[in-house]
Amino acid sequence: MLVNKIAVYINKIKFFLLFITILFTYFISLYSGPVVSDEIQIKYNTRNIVINNNIGFSISSDTGNWMRLANKPSLLFEDKRFVNDRELTAGNVGLSKPASFILVYILSQPIKFILNLLPLDNSNVISNVQESLNEGYRVGEIDQTVSDTVPNLNPFISTYMGWVVLNLIIISLSFFFFCKSLNISILKLSSYSNIGLWLGCFFIINDITKIYFISPNPAIFNLLASSLTIYSCSQIMDKCSINNLLKFSFIFGFLNLFYEIFFAPYSVLILFYLKVMFIDNQKKIFYFLNNSKFFLLSFILFISPYVVWIFVTNYFFGGFFHFGIDDNPGFSILNNDFSSIVTRMISLGKYGYKLAILSSFPIIIILLFLIINNLINKNLYLLDKNYFFIFIAYSFIIFLFFSLFGQIGTRHTIGPILILLPLIYYFLPKKIYENKSKIIVLTAGFFFIYSIYVARKTFPFGEGHLLNPFI
Repeated sequence: MLVNKIAVYINKIKFFLLFITILFTYFISLYSGPVVSDEIQIKYNTRNIVINNNIGFSISSDTGNWMRLANKPSLLFEDKRFVNDRELTAGNVGLSKPASFILVYILSQPIKFILNLLPLDNSNVISNVQESLNEGYRVGEIDQTVSDTVPNLNPFISTYMGWVVLNLIIISLSFFFFCKSLNISILKLSSYSNIGLWLGCFFIINDITKIYFISPNPAIFNLLASSLTIYSCSQIMDKCSINNLLKFSFIFGFLNLFYEIFFAPYSVLILFYLKVMFIDNQKKIFYFLNNSKFFLLSFILFISPYVVWIFVTNYFFGGFFHFGIDDNPGFSILNNDFSSIVTRMISLGKYGYKLAILSSFPIIIILLFLIINNLINKNLYLLDKNYFFIFIAYSFIIFLFFSLFGQIGTRHTIGPILILLPLIYYFLPKKIYENKSKIIVLTAGFFFIYSIYVARKTFPFGEGHLLNPFI
């Protein structure tokens, strides 16, 4: 009797266990050793970290800055930074996205407290980390050591763990909101037999999490931006109300303090709201005029958090600074003539989206297969026009902004590809559900292999030098 009960319970949770196994495999694989060779780590703007013979990983060269800021948020107001007469990027590089560092600092404090209570000897770990980081300086022939910039690495252990906790939260929320937009609850065991939930694994296993989970960077919020774009628009589909518009306007404005990507979800939200109102619900222009005050309020709610932060920094901390505009500087492309601007934008767009399409090739292959299949069966009308609109709008906004800014990479362009996932879900042929269990087992097998592949390949480390995202 007991054996039967155990068998029934295991059968009930088998898909959940498969899901957890894949996640465990992915995150363990990420820490199974550096993915960039020591000889080219400086060229690829990467640093290799070795903990011991079994644990190691690669990080981006700018990770050190994000770690410093999260360890001591007051460095956000650091204007200049010199090490051995070399001018390095100052702490104010993070002033335009302060909330990420403040939150990690808060998350790291209880971790720090617990670590101080434990009788742990970190000397070997610290020594190995220092030695592996110093190897990068030696390879790059840079007259500097880690001790020159960070005399004591011990306080950064809790900071790094705080970043890991934040990254887990962002990935979990991205997965949660994607599933919720498909009316799937990740808290129910039965949901793990839903194909839509398994499609959400692409929000967990991708080149954004591959680099930014182990290499702390606020750019991981690109995932949440894509997921919340899908979710907010799904809420507008369910109830095209002013309240939903205003609520998400403020949420996106607040999240801009963590990473300035949420102008894209907000723009899509406005466009989609107008599309639903004037095209789907056939409202007249008078409706817009009568409700113009709410659209103005929406804009005010969106910009208010950032405007308040700019006000605070200007009047209490000596001025606001945006690295991408003041030092980088962004939008310098606009100094050229119109023809040169368009040519450069197209070139940047092709570069960014080509890499995103190739690095997300399973999503593209699935979508192309479904389009061909439904075209043959004359079911192309099943393509969800709302999600297609959302995908086009988000992709264009990302292309327009970042090509004008002058920098566009996979951290920006993978997000639009992920917005194709609900399009795929609603485009699946019904016969797939007839063999749902077999399909999910095959899907789990695919993600098991795919998770190891993504974790162990080099790209997107070296992006800009390495143009093949399959390596």
